[in-house]
Amino acid sequence: MATTSTPNTKHTFAVWAPDYTDPEAAQRRLAIRAEHLEGIKRLVGEGFIKYGGPVADPESKILNGSLLVVEAESAAAARAVLEKDPYWANNVWDKENLEVRSIDVGVNVR
Repeated sequence: MATTSTPNTKHTFAVWAPDYTDPEAAQRRLAIRAEHLEGIKRLVGEGFIKYGGPVADPESKILNGSLLVVEAESAAAARAVLEKDPYWANNVWDKENLEVRSIDVGVNVR
């Protein structure tokens, strides 16, 4: 019996999601962090998020963004998933400066 395999149509993307910089931004992040993390767990389980985590200012240690490596069919598809995140909906992530960039994975340490 012949088997057919579907080619991988997913691509790898780096996502830089800086937080807004207004005085209430850190408080908004903390207020909905638990809801955000529940969604992140689901997206990891679905294979969308490969790696990621919060980024902090090196001096103040205040969290001020997120860095993710994701797999999706396109940058637009990746962005569409991110736009459903509570950090997007509640104005934690800076919508105008969120970047989704294609990665040509040359090294995989796993």
